[in-house]
Amino acid sequence: MAAQAQAKPKKSGFKVPHMLFLLFGMMVLMTALTYVLPAGEFVDGVYTRVEQNPVNPGQMLMYIYTGLVNSATVIAVLLASGGAIGVTMGTGALDRVIDGCVYKLRDKGISVLVPIMFLLMALLGAFGGGDSLIAVVPIGVMFAQKLRLDPISGASISLLGTLTGFACRPGGSYTAQSIMGITLYSGYNLRLVFLLVTAVVGALYVTWYAKRIEKDPSKSAMGDLSWQADLNSSLEMEEKHITGRDLLITALFIAQFPVAITLNLSLGLGNAVMPAVLIPVAILCGLINGLKTDQIGKLFEKGVANMGFIAFIIGFAGAISLIMQEGKILDTIAYYACMPLESLSKGFAAIGISAVVWVLDIFVPSASAKVAAMMPLIKPIATHLGLEGQVAVQAFLIGDGFGNIISPFLGWTMGGLAVAKVPYNKWLKWCLPYLALMLALHWALLYYLATIGWTGM
Repeated sequence: MAAQAQAKPKKSGFKVPHMLFLLFGMMVLMTALTYVLPAGEFVDGVYTRVEQNPVNPGQMLMYIYTGLVNSATVIAVLLASGGAIGVTMGTGALDRVIDGCVYKLRDKGISVLVPIMFLLMALLGAFGGGDSLIAVVPIGVMFAQKLRLDPISGASISLLGTLTGFACRPGGSYTAQSIMGITLYSGYNLRLVFLLVTAVVGALYVTWYAKRIEKDPSKSAMGDLSWQADLNSSLEMEEKHITGRDLLITALFIAQFPVAITLNLSLGLGNAVMPAVLIPVAILCGLINGLKTDQIGKLFEKGVANMGFIAFIIGFAGAISLIMQEGKILDTIAYYACMPLESLSKGFAAIGISAVVWVLDIFVPSASAKVAAMMPLIKPIATHLGLEGQVAVQAFLIGDGFGNIISPFLGWTMGGLAVAKVPYNKWLKWCLPYLALMLALHWALLYYLATIGWTGM
């Protein structure tokens, strides 16, 4: 009896190490490679072997501090942006505007409600994306139930919508551009167009699937009709009143980014313009919402804290780049990585870079760690292949963003699927055609940008 009562230990499956240990392991690996790989440098675009210069373990650890110092500019903007966005999101105004719009459209049917919902979620993901957006997944689930659609429809409306917007976020290029030595936020307008086009295509795709399920529930990618048992238990939607303050805060939140970017590009104010615009706007939004100064301060503090570890990881990853640079293996890795791309045209070479980043993104979904670790590699590859830095940044952004949609290691994705009650294997099968469509669209655009030598200006 005692043996029967004793619970059997669960088999522990593979678990991805914490990002700190992933990067520390990469640091150790790169240090070891400075003893193994041939040292080399690009001189006038030509790879040349140089004398070996291995990095010892003591130097490796010292580079952590140097990496943090060298990343100070990016970290400063990141912390200021995190605090400012934390205040605005903490007011709840954006949530109320979305909830209110959704409630007013509840009787419009699939052809109207689904695409509008997807577009709203895509914009939310583009300008306020992050793991916290798991909180909006129940909205998509609720509407799917009201419209008698399957859980995948609910997840696609909300989770896929926010992930798609996040993948095309026009402001997500600043870290990569900083590392590449490109004007901060240059190319923003064209990236905004990419976002809107992608969101429309995504909305049409999800609407097509929803209409298909409406006509024939047996077509559901869930594989059976067991999900219909939950339809009668769905909660009634509650009316959300949108106030003038909510609309004003939402307008200020959206407008601050193009304003800051315009000031940067037109007046050449540099990185300093982002905190100069975002922090006052955040305080103003808090005051408009009726928050006290202490409440605004705490929300700002929380937003900064949420970015704290990400900021550290950026600096930590910078140490990896230093090891590769000082050990003279950075250009060696770049040279051998780009060899298969040398025979390709600029357009296909850019797609090749993006494809490599996309594969890595599935397993290492942290954009902050990936951009800091990979852009120093991508930079000499792009230079060697004659690609514009702006094109290289775009190649990175495409690969980095769309891998998140199916990454089994991203909390945002897996947490959202858990909320929507969608098994990962069903989601993966359903998402692959969508992902293929999105990559085909963006790689076609990338090919064109590489061909014309797009500089983003």
